Amino acid sequence: MVAHPQTPNISCEVTPQHLMLDITAYETLGTLAQMNPPLRTPGDRRVLWQALRDGVIDCIATDHAPHTLAEKAQTYPQSPSGMPGVETELPLMLTAAQNGECTIAQVSRWMGENVARLYEIPNKGRIAPGWDADLVVVNLREYRPVLRSELLTKCGWSPFEGWNLTGWPEITVVNGQIAYRDRQVHPEPLGQPLRFEPGFWAGV
Repeated sequence: MVAHPQTPNISCEVTPQHLMLDITAYETLGTLAQMNPPLRTPGDRRVLWQALRDGVIDCIATDHAPHTLAEKAQTYPQSPSGMPGVETELPLMLTAAQNGECTIAQVSRWMGENVARLYEIPNKGRIAPGWDADLVVVNLREYRPVLRSELLTKCGWSPFEGWNLTGWPEITVVNGQIAYRDRQVHPEPLGQPLRFEPGFWAGV
């Protein structure tokens, strides 16, 4: 939740895992599906989707928690909560769009513009002249499965292993520079500290 002291504003976010998974995942994933808040029923999952489409939920977040398989293999409650999610966030959401759960434009707003608006981040969240060139190029005609061997996260696993997804990033541009291409990450960090500018989005 994000609260802005200048104006009464409360925001709400949801993770892809809460949109895609429910309590039935415990049968196959065990403690790999353990997270906070915990997975709920299929009905609860459908309500989250509707709240997102209705604008009650503002944006998508990953709650990325890359615990190792050894850590997750511990017996509950010693097993830590959380799962990795950065790499699969965009493909999961774009696959959902291709399946009719939402539109590509909505995914862009939930993962880009709405976040910039909530946190009052200038020149982020849109493609426009003079704005920061933070872009991702995807191929929505190609589907490929989530494979441990192809993940870049150091924990080396995903709860969505085997899922056939589209919208995998082919090129990622950060501040106008290519940070990822052909499954290779640029060796040097290209990001910059974020700026926060209250009131910027009021005039946009």
